[in-house]
Amino acid sequence: MCKSLPIIFHCLVFNNRSITSNNTGTQRSINSNKVYKAKKQLAAIDWNFHVNLEAATTKTGNVIVTRKYNQHTKEWNSKVVKVKKKYDYIPLLMGKILRARREDEDIITRQVSLNEGDPALLVSTIAATLAPSSKELFLARKSRFKASDD
Repeated sequence: MCKSLPIIFHCLVFNNRSITSNNTGTQRSINSNKVYKAKKQLAAIDWNFHVNLEAATTKTGNVIVTRKYNQHTKEWNSKVVKVKKKYDYIPLLMGKILRARREDEDIITRQVSLNEGDPALLVSTIAATLAPSSKELFLARKSRFKASDD
């Protein structure tokens, strides 16, 4: 079973609710590495499914073309309109996820080990050396003020 299928299912079912907007109107995404990888895989599946869309045609069979003015180049650009996307792969993907879950022998709360490349396994600090103990740091600290002999 692909470990990211349940996360892809979550992205499909909950319609990407992990993207929130703050008061300034900008969007930010707070996701774990697993969700990030699942979204990338889902985007790749979507791209592969829609990469060769045919040109949209009128009832008479003429290709539909649209135009747009580019303010930067000060020129008009034309573009062939593609047919509307179909998402026929989503029910198949959801069926595969549910079938894999049904055939899974382990309980859903089992411990799953992380991959070697998972960012959660990286060091918790950006320091190049190991941190000394707090006591050693306190004893080694130097004051910029001289101690008075009073």
